[in-house]
Amino acid sequence: MKYKIRLDTLSDVNNFVKIASAYPGKITLTDGDNFTVNGKSLLGAMYTMEWDNVYCTSDKEIYHLIKDFVEEE
Repeated sequence: MKYKIRLDTLSDVNNFVKIASAYPGKITLTDGDNFTVNGKSLLGAMYTMEWDNVYCTSDKEIYHLIKDFVEEE
C-alpha cells in the first residue's frame, strides 16, 4: 500500500514513528523517486521533513493506523 502523507512538525514525526514502530510489518518512507528511509526510524522520518512529497509504503494495509497523516490528493 502507498499513501501520500504529511509530516510537518517534530510532533508529527514522533507520533508517526511511534505508530510505525508498533506495527510488525515493513514500513518505508519515500520521496517518490530515489530516496527511501525506514518508516520506523526517527532520524529517517525527520529527514523527510525536507522533501517536497512524502509517501508511506507498507507490505499490508495500514491506513487505519496512519489516517491522521494521509494527505488527500
